[in-house]
Amino acid sequence: MVLLMNNEVPSADRRKILLVGAEQSVQGLISTFLLTMGWTCTAVQNKEEVPAILQRKVFDAVVIDLGRSEAEAERAILAIEQMRPSLVGRILALNSLGADRQMLELMERHDLIQLSQERLLPHLWATLEERVTFPRFRELAPRAMPVARLIFDSLRQPLSAGVRTLSGARQLAYQHQRTIIDLSIDVGQESGRMRLTGQVLAHANKGSTADLSVVLVNGGGTLTRTTTNQYGEFHIEHEVPENLSLEIRLGEQAWVLVPLAKMDSSDTQVLSWPNRT
Repeated sequence: MVLLMNNEVPSADRRKILLVGAEQSVQGLISTFLLTMGWTCTAVQNKEEVPAILQRKVFDAVVIDLGRSEAEAERAILAIEQMRPSLVGRILALNSLGADRQMLELMERHDLIQLSQERLLPHLWATLEERVTFPRFRELAPRAMPVARLIFDSLRQPLSAGVRTLSGARQLAYQHQRTIIDLSIDVGQESGRMRLTGQVLAHANKGSTADLSVVLVNGGGTLTRTTTNQYGEFHIEHEVPENLSLEIRLGEQAWVLVPLAKMDSSDTQVLSWPNRT
């Protein structure tokens, strides 16, 4: 059964949240609170209903009560991640029955945010503000270090005689301190999806480039994430919304932000900053 709860806020201004598997009392508490804050809430009791509701509706965040069954909870989480990659990093977990070792490992595997039972509403609202209303990379932008150097862009290269346009993948290379970031960006003509292949290269073999976090983000938050292989290589395929950027973790104390250029524009830059949390 799907319960829809709305308030008087104009629909264009409402954020949307999906509540999954929560007890009626908790469901009522969360939905009433969020409705007063201008959100629209959709609640499903059965986790097996998640794929069907995701096919019909788009959400800004999900709150899921993990319940007793790890397998059932993980199926629902995998459906969310696969069907709506933009919700990665915006799945909030409740443990109304307590969290055993398996549930804690599940939350760690999927980067779930555990909500405090004692301070449920304040913690919920603070998390939604951080992850949805004011995504973390927006907050960090004012602290950005100087712009790193774009050292190569195939779109800027002179074309051969008789060639009017550049076809194929766009090649980009950036340098940040001792690190080189090579990118190849292509958009499928039929699918319209972006295919991004990259490699992080340490200058003069300084530092490892394996297992670095690579996060694709836009103005709405995290879209998808991956990690580099032993050679510093990574691959991402995704739809092409506006304002795409990559966040790449170069070490314990530093990330680099790579705003991705549009395929028909050479306007791009790299911002970096230390001590990201």
